[in-house]
Amino acid sequence: KTIIGCKFPAVGYYIAADKKMLILRGIAGHYAGKDWPRGALDEPPALEYASRRGYVGQVLDVAGTTGAKSPQTLMALSEFHRDDSLKAFYGFSGGGYNVLHIIKALPQDELSRIELLVVLGAEPKNSRNNYKGPWELIYRGDPPGGHMAGPRALLATLQ
Repeated sequence: KTIIGCKFPAVGYYIAADKKMLILRGIAGHYAGKDWPRGALDEPPALEYASRRGYVGQVLDVAGTTGAKSPQTLMALSEFHRDDSLKAFYGFSGGGYNVLHIIKALPQDELSRIELLVVLGAEPKNSRNNYKGPWELIYRGDPPGGHMAGPRALLATLQ
């Protein structure tokens, strides 16, 4: 086989998969005048944030009911174990609480794979210190525009 743009056969050539960021929605409900039956999250700015940080964003399609054994936490752990290209987590609201359950459930050798944690709107119950580790941590409370404006406000910090 040959690689486009190469004049030699591709022997043992390997293209690494893009790094992924798993994005966790908040709790389902009615917020900011809108129904969020699959979990609260302004998805376009969350996905754009992932892209601008060099990740392929993947929104986990489950509401962010919180807890160590919640469907979102268990699905996220399963996805992390299934996909070695998953290197970052982005948790909004209830999803931010679940990021803490996820990192507490992972053994030390698996934690080292994480490059970035983004936690939005998980105050006041969870302090920034709960999320510290060998990764880059982006931790934000609610912006002046309100809770649901968190993903858009975070994206604006990159512009």
